[in-house]
Formats: sequence, structure tokens, C-alpha cells
Amino acid sequence: MKNLSLLIKPASSSCNMRCRYCFYYDVADNRDIISYGIMDKKTTDLLIEQAFEYIDNKGVISFAFQGGEPTLAGLDYFTYFTRKVDKVNKANLRINYSIQTNGLLIDDDFCKLFKKYNFLVGISQDGPREIHDVNRLDSTLGPSYDMTDRAIKTMTKYGVDFNILSVVTKQMAKKPKTLFNYYLKRNIKYVQLIPCLSPLLESSNILEDSFQEGPVTPSNNRYQLSPRDYGSFLTDFFDLWYEAFMDGNYISVRMFDNLVNMLKGRSPEQCGMLGSCNLQCIVEADGSIYPCDFYVLDKFKMGNIYTDELTDICKPSRAKTFLDYEESKHPLCKTCKVYPICRGGCKRYRSFYSKEVGYCPYQGFLYKSFDKLQNIARIVN
Repeated sequence: MKNLSLLIKPASSSCNMRCRYCFYYDVADNRDIISYGIMDKKTTDLLIEQAFEYIDNKGVISFAFQGGEPTLAGLDYFTYFTRKVDKVNKANLRINYSIQTNGLLIDDDFCKLFKKYNFLVGISQDGPREIHDVNRLDSTLGPSYDMTDRAIKTMTKYGVDFNILSVVTKQMAKKPKTLFNYYLKRNIKYVQLIPCLSPLLESSNILEDSFQEGPVTPSNNRYQLSPRDYGSFLTDFFDLWYEAFMDGNYISVRMFDNLVNMLKGRSPEQCGMLGSCNLQCIVEADGSIYPCDFYVLDKFKMGNIYTDELTDICKPSRAKTFLDYEESKHPLCKTCKVYPICRGGCKRYRSFYSKEVGYCPYQGFLYKSFDKLQNIARIVN
């Protein structure tokens, strides 16, 4: 039985916000074509039809939507997409839907559709107003917290399943207790934390043969995270999480959950946590397929559904350039005691982990938290 997961960018890199640290704007800015516009019905039809052909009507298909900002494709796009899937899904196979959104366009009508099709919604919110509004600006460069808060309240009203994705920036790293208490107060039960990363041109050799020319302009250090700050944040936030867990107040933090599972001998579900790449299928609005959301770059394009079938495109051989590309692991990996549950980490993170000589933020966090992680692994099933 074949399963298929597609991460679709229906509005390409288009967005109605101007977040200071946006990683996908950085990626798109390093392509020949920055934005492919809105995915049209012809491309949508072809993608859905090929998805069902790929699994040969015997598996599960997961359609995830991301951006840019995917809701810019409009409610009509998602209504058309889900109805098309219903029409093609003659064998009544299991279909999973999810979307990552900034929430600005989420209203009652979107929530009714999300509820009907059991969408899991990830909403990007960097905690309370005083942290969120520093870097997550709307298209007028104004604050956006109230709009994300409205989206959360609307989803709650309709019973839509959602989680919160927060980007750990310089500002957030100094306030782990503020952030954790915010989640507790708002009764947020599912959280994902990701570090704010340097732009590709600063952090990688991946663009050394790209069309970019000229000197690298250092990123704005107003939000830039340092390894020490990140290591300290993870340690302090984990301690708060552990204390709450032991008191019977569990919040699902994706990284911590995966670490516990790994200590129980299970494989992590989060990409990159085993130090090697699993092939993804990222679908841009023009039907082009790429192997990883961090690297939707021209040199890694695997094909296009107009010229190839998904069954041919989504093969490791099509991603050879990407899979062969490596970022150097941290020198500390050679003697690291927790290497078996890290293995160097996601290659997009490695230059950040190695930024400070003699220090790795992930190692620093794990060394201090390992006994507590093991204790939880003994407790949970």
C-alpha cells in the first residue's frame, strides 16, 4: 500500500504579511521566478488526479497547504480542491488535510470548510502581543497580533483542530517563561517551536553557483538568534514544560514529544530529527515539484506534473542533487554523547548550530535535559 504526502503552495510565495525573518521569501528571492502566482484549476485537477494514480487507490493521501500565505488563493480555491478530491475519491480512501497559515484571512466560512474536511490548522503566532508584534508585521508594516488572535477564537468557536507555530527569535529567547505561561493561560495544547535562521546567503554554500552576485548583506540583527540564546531558551522552556507535565498539565511540544519517542526506540515524525533527509514532495503553484520546503530552489527542482507523472517525479533518483548536497556537521558531533538522537540535525540548521566555536545549542540543551527526558520516556506509554 502506497501513501502520499504533498505540501502544496497554492499562492506560491505571495503573502499578506511582512515578517522580518520569513524563510520562504528568502528562498523565493533566490530563484529565477520569485512567485508563480495562484494555482489554477487545470493544475489543481492534474495534481489531484495524479495523486490518486500514485497510490493506485490503495493508500492514504495527505494534502498540506503552505506558503507564502496559502489562504491568498481564496476560499473558492479550497472549496474547489476539496470537492474535486471528493469526486475523484471513488474508493472512499482516507484523505488528510492540513494548512499552515498566518490567520489574517481566517473567518467563519474558512472555519466551516476546515471543520467539514477535518483540516488540522497550524497558525503562526509568536506568543503574546509584546513578542509577536516585534517581527510579525502585516502588509502595512503594522502589528498583526489581534488578527491572529481573532483567527484562533474563530477556530475555537467552530471546533477546528489547530496548533501554534512560534519562531524563536532574539526577543523570544529572553522570555521563555512569558511564552510558556501564555500557552498555559490560553489553553494552547499543541505547539511547534522553530529557530529563526540566517538567510541562505549567510548560512550556506548552497547558493555559491546560483545567479546571485555581489557581497552578502548581513541580516538584520534585530531579531537574529544566537546559538547561546537558543540553547538557553530550549533548556529553560523545557524545564517549565517538564514541571507542568509532572503536575499533570501536559502541553504537546513537537520537539520534546519526538525526543521522548526516540528515547523509547521509536522513529521521530519530525523531518530532520534523525540527521538525514526524507524526500518530501513540495508542489509550487505552477506544478513544479521540489524535495524540501527549505530548498525550493531551481537547482533542486525534481520535475513538473505537466511534463512528468508524480509516480516518476517522487523518486529518490529525481532528488539526487538535493540528497547528495550536505552541510557540514558540527565538529562536536564526533564526541557528542547525544549524537544518536540528533545525528547532526537538519542540514538547514547545521550552520546555525556551528556558528559558535566549541558550542552547540542543541547539545547544550540535551546535556542539561537528558535525565528528565529519560524520566518522561519511562513514564509514558
